[in-house]
Amino acid sequence: MATMATGTGGTGSDATILGELEDIVGATHLLTDPADRAFFSADLSFRPTKTAEAVIQPANVEELAAAVGAATRAGLNVVARGGGMSYTSGYTPEKDATLLVDMRRMNRILEINTDDMYVVVECGCTWKDLYEALAPHGVRTPYWGPLSGMYATVGGALSQNSLFHGSGTMGTAAESVVGLKVVMADGSLLTTGSWAHKNSKPFWRHFGPDVTGLFTADTGAMGVKAVASLRLVTTPQHTGYLSYKFDSLAAMLAAQVRIARLGIASECYGFDPYYNAGFEKQGITFEEGLSLVGKIARKGGLKGLKRAAQVALGGRKILKDVPYSLHMTLDGLTATVAAEHTDLAAEICAEEGGAEMVNTIPTVFRNAPFGGVRTILLGSEGEVWIPVHGYFPLSRAIAAAEATEKFLAERKPLMEKCGIKTSYLTCFSGPEFVIEPSFYWRDELGAFRLSLIEPEFAEKWKDISADEARRAVALGLRDELRDLFDGLGGLHLQIGKYYPFMDIMNNEALPRLLEGVKTVVDPERRINPGALGLR
Repeated sequence: MATMATGTGGTGSDATILGELEDIVGATHLLTDPADRAFFSADLSFRPTKTAEAVIQPANVEELAAAVGAATRAGLNVVARGGGMSYTSGYTPEKDATLLVDMRRMNRILEINTDDMYVVVECGCTWKDLYEALAPHGVRTPYWGPLSGMYATVGGALSQNSLFHGSGTMGTAAESVVGLKVVMADGSLLTTGSWAHKNSKPFWRHFGPDVTGLFTADTGAMGVKAVASLRLVTTPQHTGYLSYKFDSLAAMLAAQVRIARLGIASECYGFDPYYNAGFEKQGITFEEGLSLVGKIARKGGLKGLKRAAQVALGGRKILKDVPYSLHMTLDGLTATVAAEHTDLAAEICAEEGGAEMVNTIPTVFRNAPFGGVRTILLGSEGEVWIPVHGYFPLSRAIAAAEATEKFLAERKPLMEKCGIKTSYLTCFSGPEFVIEPSFYWRDELGAFRLSLIEPEFAEKWKDISADEARRAVALGLRDELRDLFDGLGGLHLQIGKYYPFMDIMNNEALPRLLEGVKTVVDPERRINPGALGLR
C-alpha cells in the first residue's frame, strides 16, 4: 500500500484514507506515483502549485460522492480536474494534503431528450464527444464547446466558464445550463433547478432562486460538479461563412461591434497581424482550404455563388500580409435566413472598409471544430503560449483594444530583447466584447503540453530547455495587462486563482455573501481552496 507524502492532519492515518479511497474507486484508479501526481497537478499557467497527495478517477456519481466525503472527513482538501486546459490555476492545488479528482471517467451521456430539449451528461464528458453524440438527433447545446473541446470537459467549462462555438448568439457555457448535480464537501449530493422537484425533470433552471448559478463560473470552489442538464437547440442546417481583411484595428472593430449588436453571427473573431502571420507559418493556405470552401459553399443563391467565385480567384495564401482579419459563421434554420444574415454582415464589413477574403478559416473551424490543440497551445515554432483577457461591454471594445495595442507598443523593445512575441484575438459573446492577448516565448514545454500535441511535434520540441528569466518577463507582462484590463472595468472568464475577484468588488456585501455561502457548503474550506479568492 502506497503512503502519502505528508500527513493529512485528519483523524485517520494516511494508509487508512488511501485504503478507503482504493476500496471506492479501485486500485487502478487511485494514483500515488510521484510522476502521475505531478502531471495531474500542473496546468498551463507556470504559476506555483503544490503537488496532489493522490489522484482518483471515479466512474460515477456514487464513487465521486463517497470519495469526496471520505477525503474531507480525513482532513484532505479536494480539487476536481477536467481536461486540464486551465491557464489560471483553476485546479492546481494551493495547499498540501490535497486529493485531486480526475473527472474524465465520468463521461457518459445519460439522457438526450429532444421532446423537452435538454441533455443530461456527466461532467467529465468532453465537448467533442457530447457534440458528436447529439449530431444524429439534429440538436446541439446552445454553446457547444471551446476550440480545445477534444480535451476540455463539460464540468471544466461550467466551472471556469468558457466561450467560442455558438457564443456569438448563445453566450457562454454557463448560460446553457438548466440544472446540476453537485457533490458537496461532506459527500452529499445537491440537485438544482426543476431537477430538485421530486416529481419533475431537469428542464428548467429558475425554479425559485437561481441556485444553479452559484455553481457555475465558480472555478469549482463551491462543490464538485457531477452531472449537468444542458439546454438543447435544433442544429441549424444552413451556414454562411465570411472572412474580411481590414487595414486598421478601428475599422475591424467597428464592423465586429455592429455585427455583435445584430445577434446574427454564431462566431465572429478577429486576428491581429501576428496572429495572421502565425497561421501562415503553420501552413493554413488558400490551396488547403479551397476544396472545403467549394464543398461547403455559402448558401446565398446566385449572389452568394458569384461572390464566392470572385473570392476564389484570389488564389494566394489567405493571410499573407493581412493587417487585421475578421472571420464569422452565420447560421440559419433556412437557407434564406443564413444567406440574408451573411449578406448583411458582408455589407457591414464593406461599409467599414473591409475587403473580402477566401473564407477558409471559419469554414475549417466550423467543419473541423474539435481538432488538435497544437496550434492553439503553441506558437508555430513550438513557443509556449499564455493568454490573458478582458471582458467588456461593446461600447468599450475600441478603447480596450487601443489600450492593448498601446501597451504592447510601449513594451516592444523589452519583448524584442527577450524574444517574446505577442498576438491577440477579439470576439464577442452575445452583446459582450472579449479581447485576448497572448504571449509566446521559447521555454520548456513540460510533460502536460507535450502530451497534448502530435507525437512528431512532441519529439521535435521535447528538448527545448527551460528559460526562467524569459518566462518571468513574459508572466510579468501578462500580469500588467491583467491589471490594465481591471482598471478599464474589464471582467474575466476562467477566474481560477489568477484573476482578482473578491478584492475588486465595489461593495462589501457581495464578498460577505459569497463567504457565507462558502461556509454553508464547505465549512472547513476543503473544496479547491483559493479559487475565487476564497480560502
